[in-house]
Amino acid sequence: MNPIRITVLVVDDHPLVRVGMATVVDRQSDMTTVAAVETAAEAIEQYRRLQPEIVLMDLRLRGDSGARATSAIRAEFPEARVIMISNYEGDADIQQALGAGARGYLFKSVVEDELIDAIREVAAGRTYLPHGVQRRLAESGADQRLTTREDEVLDLMGKGLHNHEIGSVLGIAEETVKTHVKSLFRKLGVSDRVEAVREAIERGFIRS
Repeated sequence: MNPIRITVLVVDDHPLVRVGMATVVDRQSDMTTVAAVETAAEAIEQYRRLQPEIVLMDLRLRGDSGARATSAIRAEFPEARVIMISNYEGDADIQQALGAGARGYLFKSVVEDELIDAIREVAAGRTYLPHGVQRRLAESGADQRLTTREDEVLDLMGKGLHNHEIGSVLGIAEETVKTHVKSLFRKLGVSDRVEAVREAIERGFIRS
């Protein structure tokens, strides 16, 4: 009798990464890759058709988002277990993945053993986050997440706009902008605009 295997769907827009992850999975006696696709649309379609136990999902797919694909899959299949895999280590990327419903988060620099451990953990109904990610999430805390308006203000700050210019773009009063800026300084742990932009780039809130 063949042993029951953990079925895995691999989603990544880079062919070598897809093949690499599928190869690692298929080397395990308790796992098998059921499909390897490159787009969000294919991921959703193949999940519907195959309903694998685990999805290895690239966070940034060409022309789309792994987070959006994850949200779409989980809206239809709430028990879907997705592990997000990304080159990005910013807090915003991690929060985006977890907010979409991912059960795990790994960096593409992950070694084979950790990838396999993550698959087994999530397949068993647990979550998997690298120790560094766990620590950073604990340090940032839920109250450090940016609101939609703060995110908009921060993006315009990164483009070099002053408070009155930000107010004009967003259609809000300059005093309201100042309130958002003060909140951003507090959440980012900085004291001026230059530090705020630098910290935002480092955390992944702004793309440099």
